[in-house]
Amino acid sequence: MNYESFLKNKQVRTMPTGIDVDERTLNPNAFDWQRHCISWSLARGKAALFEDCGLGKTLQQLVWADEIHKATHKPVVILSPLTVAAQTRAEGIKFGIDVNICENQADVKNGINITNYEKLDKFDTNTFGAVVLDESSILKSYMGKTKRLIIEKFKDCEYRLACTATPAPNDLMELLNHAEFLGIMRSNEALSIWFIADQTQSGKYRLKKHAERDFWQWVSSWAVCISKPSDIGYSDDGYILPELHENDVIVNSSTALTAFTDIARKVDTSATGYHKERRRTLEARCQKTAEYANDKNNQYVVWCGMNDEADKLRKLIPDAVEIRGSDKAEKKESAAMGFVAGNIRVLISKPSIFGYGLNFQNCHNSLFCGMDYSFENYYQAVRRFYRFGQKHEVNIWRVLGDTEKNILDAINRKASMKEQMQHSMADAVREFQTAKLNTYHLDLSEKSYNMPNWLKGA
Repeated sequence: MNYESFLKNKQVRTMPTGIDVDERTLNPNAFDWQRHCISWSLARGKAALFEDCGLGKTLQQLVWADEIHKATHKPVVILSPLTVAAQTRAEGIKFGIDVNICENQADVKNGINITNYEKLDKFDTNTFGAVVLDESSILKSYMGKTKRLIIEKFKDCEYRLACTATPAPNDLMELLNHAEFLGIMRSNEALSIWFIADQTQSGKYRLKKHAERDFWQWVSSWAVCISKPSDIGYSDDGYILPELHENDVIVNSSTALTAFTDIARKVDTSATGYHKERRRTLEARCQKTAEYANDKNNQYVVWCGMNDEADKLRKLIPDAVEIRGSDKAEKKESAAMGFVAGNIRVLISKPSIFGYGLNFQNCHNSLFCGMDYSFENYYQAVRRFYRFGQKHEVNIWRVLGDTEKNILDAINRKASMKEQMQHSMADAVREFQTAKLNTYHLDLSEKSYNMPNWLKGA
């Protein structure tokens, strides 16, 4: 096989397969830039909206689903994280769009339906004309069971939309998994074109330096990546966030010798051993967290990672409501809506329960009673409050033991990486995604095609 034949085997085509809708006719509750994104994704038919928290992805996905339903007369399903369905239905009422919450196939109506990812196996997915993935970062695992199930279930679905914030630091695999869900290209094929193995991290891949522009041009043909409206040429009026204050509260861990074997105790705060240190500081962290949360004049969400922490905090904060994973879905949804309504002053829970998809702009104070190494959990939990629409400066307290400071270092390092990645993505795709509709087509039969320098030198 000569080199030109090799390149022909790697031809990439991403063509629009959707419906054309005049963006001026779309739901009037949407801003101009949102209608632009909705119209673009409708024309694509299979698209992703990578937008920062608070940019109105819920409205956009509801309008998209409504337009697809009106065009196809088939039911549409939205898959969402646990506890998000009730809030999505409330948003739909506000925007004049009916949303039906489903537990199983028998509940499905010929309109817009929403259910949790955990209930997917209770539905006949062939009955849906379109699918929307809310918080589609659930696809991030390269070989994950949930990712494979979703892709298999909807491989023949004609219209697909994925909505989430921009990917985590250096997690470009999340982009490739989205492309596979949308039926654009398999993850392993994209890896072979644009990526090489990262020799510094086993099992990781990195984008080829000379392929960056070509890769982002391909991504922008099926995804919108924005952190603010100006990224696609619109005004940022109303989308300037107030200040975020991240305060580190360090408590002293007990280093007293409890046994002769403790004399040479080595502090282990590795990703696998930090739980032991976290238990040593549990009492002190909970006491300090409660001091802040017992301010009766403000609402707080207190994030914890262990049930023992939650038990202690509930005793120290008398008017708090605590929700854990074993609670029924109805109780979780009731607590979330009660907190938004102001009927609950302090909510105690874990980022895995309330940290994704919910809007808590009613609150601007939050406490982390200890942390782990997951930057995504931390980022998403903070973004429940620090999102467009927040009227107050947001205060975050991170309460840790003095032997756990390296966790903060890791989180701060990943935060810096994410900011750099967002800037890189925005700069790389800005010239491509401002067009109403992009198609990416590598066709070697076109004489006008100029082979990229990085391919010439391969």
